Amino acid sequence: MKQVGERIREIRNKKNVSIEELANDCEVDYSQVLRMELGKVNFSISYLNKVATALGVNPKELLP
Repeated sequence: MKQVGERIREIRNKKNVSIEELANDCEVDYSQVLRMELGKVNFSISYLNKVATALGVNPKELLP
């Protein structure tokens, strides 16, 4: 999970998207996105798909 979280943060930063913006686009709390990026929470494939859609990338790009 930590590697996926790091990849999400990397892509988010490259696209100049804040954690707040990503959280709003995914309809989750800011803290949920932060915990996800830090690898401190497990999340479902459907949630990973939401993040990928919000970032405008293929879900495969979020995998290490």
